[in-house]
Amino acid sequence: MEKPNPLLDHLKNPNFCDALDNDASMSPRLRFRYEGSPGDWGNIARTIYGPNQLSVAWFPDANIAFRDDTEEVWTSLRLAGLGSKDGSAILSGVVEAEMMEWLNDPWKHADRAAVIKHAMEQSTWLKRFPLYTEELYSSALLDYMQLLGVRRRLARPLADGTTLVDTDASDKVGTLNVIRKEIGQRAEGLAKKGRVDLERKGRYSVSDELHCLMTIAYALSHGRGCAILTTDLDMVEIFYKAQWFFDTHYRAFLAAKLVKEGVYGEPIGVLENTRGYFDGPVTLYRRPTLQMREVLPTEYDPVRVAVFYVPPEGALRIAQFPFERKMLDMLEIKSRTGGRCTDLFGVNNIHIDLGPLKQYTDELCLGVGCDRCESFEALDHKSELAKLDLEHSIVCYERFAR
Repeated sequence: MEKPNPLLDHLKNPNFCDALDNDASMSPRLRFRYEGSPGDWGNIARTIYGPNQLSVAWFPDANIAFRDDTEEVWTSLRLAGLGSKDGSAILSGVVEAEMMEWLNDPWKHADRAAVIKHAMEQSTWLKRFPLYTEELYSSALLDYMQLLGVRRRLARPLADGTTLVDTDASDKVGTLNVIRKEIGQRAEGLAKKGRVDLERKGRYSVSDELHCLMTIAYALSHGRGCAILTTDLDMVEIFYKAQWFFDTHYRAFLAAKLVKEGVYGEPIGVLENTRGYFDGPVTLYRRPTLQMREVLPTEYDPVRVAVFYVPPEGALRIAQFPFERKMLDMLEIKSRTGGRCTDLFGVNNIHIDLGPLKQYTDELCLGVGCDRCESFEALDHKSELAKLDLEHSIVCYERFAR
């Protein structure tokens, strides 16, 4: 029996999907796709060395290196990288750290480890991609890492023994049941893993989140299609949430200039009671469309990122999204402002999806206001995350218009 796939079930439910864009000329643009078919690692190996895939950069998870059934994949990666100055495979700094012990002292597949280590050292078919903290967009990536990792905190005990969902942390089953019921099944698995990490390691890991974000950053900065290879279903969920944030914040970044130039007209109102999501009121502007296609630049440079997921039963799942390279400008703004999508309104930020505040407006609106933030710290970086973005990170009903 096939393992339940809550993300696929979610996307098949018309009540929870983003509204479809019926403009055929725009339909491939910024459109998430998730599809499945019969397949295994052999299918992926043939895809890697296929005539249409030679320019793709493949990002393997660490577990792909240790598996018995992925030898054909590594052979295809070596063949695809022959004669290429850019290589065929990329190891993010996250995966390299996870593989380092095995590379230096392999407990299995010693020949494979030697080949991979030599390729890394000589920078042939396998390239390194570390996180450079001096990059203009690195700060934004670390902020997104924390944002995407919030669901891993849901079942963890707070100082008073409760959890973020107001349950007794010692009641592990009851807590996960509440998360599944109130937030959604998609959040349950990540919450459970976060609690297990805390119990076993004394901390929770967001390495999968950072690996996903570094893959996206590589695609944007190098203008090259990328694909993650994984056996972890959580990576599909993380990628889905990441593309939603990138797309939403990108449109907010673009909309800010139009608001500043008066394209959206005068404000239609002010929301005084923001339920703690903002410091002070939020100025509302009418959104003319649900999809906000009007903010997208006419000329754009798409770059596709995908996740190839092979579950234990042997099926093949592919999630993909066409990012746009101008998103790098959005990342630079977020790094420079400490997390805001714009620098055009002083300390105020712009949000095109007001989430739980939408019910207090009579029209489809975007808002400009001063975010109330919460602090997180990791890798010597302090993130100030908007509470409204934290809400979006936790819930499983992204851009669901009631």
